[in-house]
Amino acid sequence: MIQLRNSRLLVLTLSLLLGWSAGAGASELPAKADLRPVLKTWDLGPRRQGSRPTCSVFTFTGGLEFALGKARKKGARLSVDYVNWAANQERKQARDGGFFSDMWKGFARHGVCAEDEMPYGRKFDAERNPDEKAAASAGETMALGLSEHWLKKWNPKTGLSADEFASIKQTLNSGWPVCGGFRWPKEAAWKDGVLQTCGAEDVFDGHSVLLVGYHDDPAQPGGGVFLIRDSGSGEDRAMPYGYAQSFMNDALWIGLAE
Repeated sequence: MIQLRNSRLLVLTLSLLLGWSAGAGASELPAKADLRPVLKTWDLGPRRQGSRPTCSVFTFTGGLEFALGKARKKGARLSVDYVNWAANQERKQARDGGFFSDMWKGFARHGVCAEDEMPYGRKFDAERNPDEKAAASAGETMALGLSEHWLKKWNPKTGLSADEFASIKQTLNSGWPVCGGFRWPKEAAWKDGVLQTCGAEDVFDGHSVLLVGYHDDPAQPGGGVFLIRDSGSGEDRAMPYGYAQSFMNDALWIGLAE
């Protein structure tokens, strides 16, 4: 019995030590990181998706815009509908919105064109295809050497581990936005631009937003907030760390190939 208790104590001690170690990377970072000034310089402000269920496409396109801006040394507005079309080519199914993984496959094979070459439509058109000009310019983007980096693969049954949380903050501090998919409040409440936390019974799957920074704040659940770009509202808002730790389904950032 004494040996069993000692074993349990050892496991508990190791778990606490490992948990502390996993979160240490995040605590050693600067208290703030904000990519919005770069986006503003590139004239890449928030966008609104309207009535279509395309939050994940807007989020992924925002990540692409930032990565291509880094590669080209200038910003350019990209076509959300082209990204949606390209993803549909890979999943062999015409749908509006979807998973980041399908969008990456679509970009890797078809690239992406500028927004004015395939403008966002108020309604989804499953029969719409890019014209020759859009397809030609999209092909050029595949040669710029972008790469995908998964910080958390899609899983709607778990939130963020300590390592995943630390990696997201480290990525933002390194100057890259993070595409995030979340279980979202059925009735989202905001206070001073910050999403209010809720219980697991009050969320659905889900909604996507682009993480564009963070701000440590001990007064917030989890000790701070992520700065988020939300195409649902067309605004930049904030999300407590605690909410992301509980309800983040997946996390991806798009960078330059080494």
